[in-house]
Amino acid sequence: MIISIYILGIVGVIAFAGMCVDLYHAFDEWQQRIHIGRWNNREQWQKAVENKARQWLVKSPVVQKTDQNRWVLWDMIRGNYSSHTIQSWQDGGLILGLSKEDAQLYVKHHPQLFSKNIEIDQAFLAFALKQQSVLEEEKESLMKKKLVSYIDENHTIPYRKVCPQIRFVDTIGLVCPFLYCIGERELADKQIAEYDKALYQKVFPAHAFNLSVQLPMGVFDWGRGIGWYILGLILTPEGIQSQRERILHLAMNLLPFQRPQGGFSCMIFNQEERYESSGSATIGLLFVEAYKLSGDIQFLKAAFKVEGSLMKATRRNGALDYAQGDTKGIGFYSNKFSIMPFVQGISLYFSKKLNIYEYLWKEDLS
Repeated sequence: MIISIYILGIVGVIAFAGMCVDLYHAFDEWQQRIHIGRWNNREQWQKAVENKARQWLVKSPVVQKTDQNRWVLWDMIRGNYSSHTIQSWQDGGLILGLSKEDAQLYVKHHPQLFSKNIEIDQAFLAFALKQQSVLEEEKESLMKKKLVSYIDENHTIPYRKVCPQIRFVDTIGLVCPFLYCIGERELADKQIAEYDKALYQKVFPAHAFNLSVQLPMGVFDWGRGIGWYILGLILTPEGIQSQRERILHLAMNLLPFQRPQGGFSCMIFNQEERYESSGSATIGLLFVEAYKLSGDIQFLKAAFKVEGSLMKATRRNGALDYAQGDTKGIGFYSNKFSIMPFVQGISLYFSKKLNIYEYLWKEDLS
């Protein structure tokens, strides 16, 4: 009898602790959204976003593997709460938006980077470090060796060796920028061209592509997926030179789906879907590059509208909100929309790209 009471007491304490963790997370997100979006000055907003990005580079918030909002403590205990591979491209996004000095500090505090358990997701982090000129040759060599080891009989890189005949759009954004900047232009071009068969109306990329049956998989309008495709096209001068026509064609076809408030939905074909910040920020970057390539002012106007939507999605502490959580698989998209370090960095990177055109925005675009 006494043992049963002890057991019930322990179970009760654990259940109470779990409820407390859930309530804390729910309350914390609610209170941080109070007065969200009250930014009307680009300079102040950008500074706040940068300060938060710098804080997160030191201590990054966890991006959950699941959408579970209940019994979060149980996920933590089982090790099902966070993922090292997810975290690597989060850090890469932050580094891209910050300074070389920030990147140097990151390297100093992460001496074991790329030394063990390397996944191809980390190629985006390697790219960001190389862009900031802080990637050591040894680390670059390790990352390149990993990517080369993934090349299969199709002479391209699968996302995971366990599904070699499936290509994911994520891979284009994760590996192509790094491939371009280390001189593997032919492989990067081939990785992108291989995906042409997975484009709806020769424009919008599917989530995945089955090489065995030559058919697309998943949806064509997933905002983050389109964002990964965009990053593969535009993050390096070499990529922009190779993909000029794709950049302009995609940008022109995305314009009709821009929401009146300036951003894009998580599923961009449906403006009634939830606003999503990661797809919006990457599409904004695409518009900037399309303007630089074409001189067409409508792309620059669209880019500033995207930035305006990101300002409205920014919490009072400078954290970008409404980023869709990590995808669980082909056709399984997250229902969680919250903060994400990757989006923080990409949005900052995008906004800084717009700085040189601010005089046009003030004179002709407002």
